[in-house]
Amino acid sequence: MNHHVDTKRVQDILLRAGKCAAEILERHDIPYMLAYGSLLGAVRHKGFIPWDDDFDLMLFDDSYDKAMNFLRAELPDDFFLEDAQSEPLFFHAWSHIKDLHTNATYSLFPQDNLYSHKGVSVDLYMARKIRRCDLNSYRNDENSAYIQRRKEKGLITPEELSIRLAKLQKDRENSAHENITDTHDVFALLSSRCKFLELNEVLPLKRYQFENYEFYGPRKAEIILEKIYGDFMKFPPAEERIGHYSSVEFY
Repeated sequence: MNHHVDTKRVQDILLRAGKCAAEILERHDIPYMLAYGSLLGAVRHKGFIPWDDDFDLMLFDDSYDKAMNFLRAELPDDFFLEDAQSEPLFFHAWSHIKDLHTNATYSLFPQDNLYSHKGVSVDLYMARKIRRCDLNSYRNDENSAYIQRRKEKGLITPEELSIRLAKLQKDRENSAHENITDTHDVFALLSSRCKFLELNEVLPLKRYQFENYEFYGPRKAEIILEKIYGDFMKFPPAEERIGHYSSVEFY
């Protein structure tokens, strides 16, 4: 566990932010679900993974912009929606809910230190419904747009730019050789661990216990977690049980 971070205090802030977001979204009938480490936490721990200082929600492309407008308008004053409207240097493909009373630093994701607000944050990922045969081109286009955003804002070193462009070129070449003809709809993810989810793995959503609250999650959490993490009930080795933040100050 990271000795510079009061993980429990961070988790309390993130849980409150997640609950605020869930209440706003449910009030407006906008679907969302627990994702990644938060979904794993719900299934394996009925709450946070003990060393986790992160909270992940996933929304859907057909209601994402509407959801962001409600969150922007209705989040409590100590949280705010961080996106291209509120952060001039914003380069992520998804929005965040940031806490205004913490100052966090990242050594794992140094580019995230460049944003003007440094608070601990909730990730608001997006699942996009597309045809399976369009998945690779979608991911490659999104990756290209991400590189371009960072380049335009001067937020990428020449070395990283060159590595990312070479990988993108390789991905495009591999995609061209695959020739996938499957036209059924899937939910595309931008994650490196899992490229897509089947619609019937996700819908209909169901509720999961997470600490003292119930959030929506996908219909088949275990199948999804196995795709992402493999044997997800097995704890990682001690040296891998680390949080995202290098340090967090509270004020």
